[in-house]
Amino acid sequence: MFVPRFVKNMKPPQLIIFVFLTVILIGSIFLALPISDQNGQATSYLDSLFMAVSATCVTGLAVVNTADHWNTFGQVVILIMVEVGGLGFMSFLVLLLNMTGQHPSFKSKMMIRDAYSFTSINGGVNLVKSVIKLSLMTQMIGALLLSVDFIPRFGWAKGVWFSVFHAISAHSNAGFDLFETSLFQFKDNPYVLFVMSLLILSGSFGFIVWFDLINFRSIKKITLHSRLALTMTTALVGSGTVLYSLLNLKSFDGHILSYMAQNFFLSITPRSGGFTFSNYNATSYASLVLTMILMFIGGTSGSTAGGVKTTTFGILILNIKAIFANRNSTIYHERRIPRRIISRVYEIVFIYIGIIFTSAFILLITEHLPKNNGIEYVFFEVISALATVGLSLGLTPELTAIGKVTIMILMFIGRIGIMTVIYAVGSHAKIDEELIQYPDEEIVVG
Repeated sequence: MFVPRFVKNMKPPQLIIFVFLTVILIGSIFLALPISDQNGQATSYLDSLFMAVSATCVTGLAVVNTADHWNTFGQVVILIMVEVGGLGFMSFLVLLLNMTGQHPSFKSKMMIRDAYSFTSINGGVNLVKSVIKLSLMTQMIGALLLSVDFIPRFGWAKGVWFSVFHAISAHSNAGFDLFETSLFQFKDNPYVLFVMSLLILSGSFGFIVWFDLINFRSIKKITLHSRLALTMTTALVGSGTVLYSLLNLKSFDGHILSYMAQNFFLSITPRSGGFTFSNYNATSYASLVLTMILMFIGGTSGSTAGGVKTTTFGILILNIKAIFANRNSTIYHERRIPRRIISRVYEIVFIYIGIIFTSAFILLITEHLPKNNGIEYVFFEVISALATVGLSLGLTPELTAIGKVTIMILMFIGRIGIMTVIYAVGSHAKIDEELIQYPDEEIVVG
């Protein structure tokens, strides 16, 4: 197979970005064609490109309504991009190599490691195969569970299609729906909310965590990564459910099951799910701040979710705890976390915050804020895009051209990963720090 020289010379992070951009470009062309539109009209390329970025980066922010604007063909194109973005294009490469009896090259193994946040290149191919099987099985089970409600409600053809579409969208943490108003009609349906919550949660766990859980019986061991991820996920879901329950007490109508399902769902969907059954413009500032915090944290590394990741936030808390205890080492379950990992945590968090404030500043200049809306109208959208969540206060459909480009860049960075982008655009020059030593000098800080 012919591969251009410039592609062969790319570093793994650059190749990951290149393939994602290729998928987005192809998808945007299909969406711009009249065959994708309900009315048989061509969609503006900027809007088509925005939707392609949102689908491939499993975000869910939309400048046009998915149910109203796109016909079945357009919806299938979006769903394919969601699946590619959720599972990762490397999954399909591994499948292709497996079908043709070929073995992945060393560079392919490096790409698998970078794409899925694995710590080693060894065993990555087998792990990706497990990821594919697990993801498809989870989506199938999710579709079957949703069909119990959707088929009687919408009929066989529509019910099956809706079940498959929303199972894939929820598991991929994409947030795309075919109901015109997200899950508003299911607000008092604890069954659908619970199934959707579990699908979102299953996608945000991370492939490494699932691999550890599935193989726990045989290996009798769980990695420190998975232990921290599970602890943080449990803490975030539990505390989020309790806090939303307290903040939404005024809306409690006596139906305890529906109320608990709603608040359980609200604690999960901001962490990259993107579905909603409530109007965030009508919620309290406290609820908005809680939602933005959960969006900022996101899911687990190596998952379909965005955000700074649960393990990153967990290590940040552990390190701050060590600082207050006046300890030089950050310890978790009798293991010392390396300083290079702690340094990376602070790099990710502060670069993330820097991107949020820079992007919000641009949008505050270019976009129009409706009356009765403050800067939260922009910051909410920026965090949602960068964390690939898809929740909105209504800014996205009203974006200017500059605003759309800004949000697209945020979604792309959020899905690819900040560190991947840095490694891809970083300098090729390597300086051996052991050969060049500079003298230390103190600077007053704090």
